[in-house]
Parts: sequence; C-alpha cells; structure tokens
Amino acid sequence: MLRTYAVRLPVPEPLALIDATLVFAVQVLIAQHPDLLAPPEVPVLRPSPGLRAARHLLDAIRELHHAVESYRGFLPTEAELRTGDDIPF
Repeated sequence: MLRTYAVRLPVPEPLALIDATLVFAVQVLIAQHPDLLAPPEVPVLRPSPGLRAARHLLDAIRELHHAVESYRGFLPTEAELRTGDDIPF
C-alpha cells in the first residue's frame, strides 16, 4: 500500500498569497536589476540579456496583477454573501 504524506495547510485567501508572491518577485527583480527603477524615458542603448528578461518578467507580473484585480471584481461582496439568496431575481 502506498502511503502519501501530504501536508495540508489552510489558506484563508489564495489571492492574498498570489499578491504576496508577485510583490516578492518584483522585489527580487529590482534587487538583481536596479536599472528597472529608471523611468521609461531614459534610453538604454544595449541592455544586457538579464535586464531584458527582467523587463519581460516585470511586464508579465503586471499583466498577472491586472488579471487578479479583474477576478476580484467578479467575486461577490460580503453583502451579497450575507443575503444567502441564490436566485438573482
């Protein structure tokens, strides 16, 4: 018989965990590439491959953050949850 040792921790709000992970990823990218803090108007003639990759990752993180915010907009509010009425009319 196979035994699985799974640890299940309660996550009260997965979106908060995703947000914290995104913030941590941005902090790590800025720590590794401080040039990311430069305004977009400042031209960089030949950015290093690492800086280019960090900029692409930052763009992806920004899109993911907007997707999470859009998802939060579709979630029911606490007032809607308190009514307990499943019928929308």
